[in-house]
Amino acid sequence: MAEGVTSPTHPTQVRHSMIFITMIVAVLLYLDRICLSTAGVSIQQDLKISEKELEWVLGSFFITYALAQLPAGWLGDRYGARWMLTAYLMLWSLCTGLSGIVTGLTGLLVLRLACGLFEAGAYPVAAGVVTRWTPLSGRGLASGIIAVGGRIGGAIAPALTGFLMIWWAGGAQSPELVTSWRPVMMLYGIVGIIVGVIFWAIYRDWPRQHPLVNEQEVTLIEGNHPPRMNRKSLELPPLRQMLTNRSLWANSFVQFSSNLGWAFLVTSLPLYLRDAHQTELQNAGLKQSIPLFMGIGGLLFGGILTDWITRRTGLRWSRSIPSILSRFIVGLGFLGCAFLQAEWQVLVMLAIIGFATDMATPSVWAYGQDVARNHVGAVVGWANMIGNFGAAASPIVMGEIRRSFHDPVTGWRMAFFSFAALQIAATVAAFWIDASKPLVPTTESPSTDSESKNPTP
Repeated sequence: MAEGVTSPTHPTQVRHSMIFITMIVAVLLYLDRICLSTAGVSIQQDLKISEKELEWVLGSFFITYALAQLPAGWLGDRYGARWMLTAYLMLWSLCTGLSGIVTGLTGLLVLRLACGLFEAGAYPVAAGVVTRWTPLSGRGLASGIIAVGGRIGGAIAPALTGFLMIWWAGGAQSPELVTSWRPVMMLYGIVGIIVGVIFWAIYRDWPRQHPLVNEQEVTLIEGNHPPRMNRKSLELPPLRQMLTNRSLWANSFVQFSSNLGWAFLVTSLPLYLRDAHQTELQNAGLKQSIPLFMGIGGLLFGGILTDWITRRTGLRWSRSIPSILSRFIVGLGFLGCAFLQAEWQVLVMLAIIGFATDMATPSVWAYGQDVARNHVGAVVGWANMIGNFGAAASPIVMGEIRRSFHDPVTGWRMAFFSFAALQIAATVAAFWIDASKPLVPTTESPSTDSESKNPTP
């Protein structure tokens, strides 16, 4: 029996706590990501910056966020989530808190770039948490639960930030509202640092290292394939295999198309509602939240679907079918937005898009966990990087297409047609996703690895 492992008759349930605390980190990930845009008007007035300068601040986040995915995930593979996810959380929380004391555009821009840099490692490292703490047959649902945390954080960020700003200012009409964003940013930063300390205290990188885990739970998690637990040389990610693997490229393209469409919901949707349906600003936010809340249901359903297919068909189709269905349904949803005219009909289509988009997220995560072996963070980070290039391109592409037409409604419809075509292309690409073939084949039997039973601190 490994050191620190207790042995009652039934498996302990520590694995669920590890997934839950990682989900809480995901809540803060999106809370800190979105809160600054909610306070945008006050920030403009307080720092005396233009609307275009604020757009650069908000967009700069995705530059470092996308580019840092691979190295941040690699560091998570090497040093483990206990140290790296704690460090990432505390550093991006520090940047969020320090945003509340900046005096000009330069300081805010630098902190936003840094925030994207440190947030980049969160999901790649979280994917490693699922790999190390969840049985193969349960990875889809566990991935979905963590991703739900991000959607919850994103859904509550606008309302919570606005409420706290108004409360601190003493009312919506108070002149103090211009500066009340500052203590809110500081509060979010303090909360994140506290959660980081809690995560470090609770989490362990391997089930065998946790004092509350018994041998039965270790066996349940590992099955017949206990992982290598030694930390040897600082190995680089398998870049050659990553660049030449058709299945990984297919998975990455699916994420690109998914993020391109999803980003419309969180960036350009209010503009569309204004141009096509004359929706007032105070109502646009509520309607924008509908597809985001539907995404929570899609994540949970997608996790259950992925695990159900895994138990019946194995890895090949359980990672492919959810993406095939997701991209096809989203494509139909964008076509519906192009053809339908009534606002309520379009909102139904958008709700379907939100649900179907997130339905594939658990299988996309699980794919990286399955094929990457000891490089989960790097491989998931690679696909996330490609995906976030899609998110960064979404408002630009959508804007260029719609501005090509004199009639705004026609422009939006042509943009929807273009997005639908991309989703159909991704549907075809998803057939090439194959998690049954590891990225780096190995003839080494993990069950005979003497080091797998003795973790190196």
